[in-house]
Amino acid sequence: MPGHPTYFDRDNNYMKDRDYWLKVILATMLGTYTYKRIRLESDRARMTARLEGYKNLPGHHFHNRGGIVTYKQFVGFEKYH
Repeated sequence: MPGHPTYFDRDNNYMKDRDYWLKVILATMLGTYTYKRIRLESDRARMTARLEGYKNLPGHHFHNRGGIVTYKQFVGFEKYH
C-alpha cells in the first residue's frame, strides 16, 4: 500500500501546465528564427540593390576589396611626376 493518498488530476492541470510551457518555448524559437531570417533577408536585399548599380559598368571601374565595392576615381591619363 502506498504511504500517501492518490492524487487524481480531474481538471487536467498537469497537461495544461506542460502545454503552456511548450507554447512559450516554441514561440521563443519561432521568434528567434524570424528575427534572424529578417536580418539575413534585409542584408541580401541591400546587397542586391547595391550590386544593381554596378551591372552596366565594366569591372575595371570599381574596386572589390573583400566584398566592399567602391568606385575608382578617374584622374585622367597624365602621369604623376
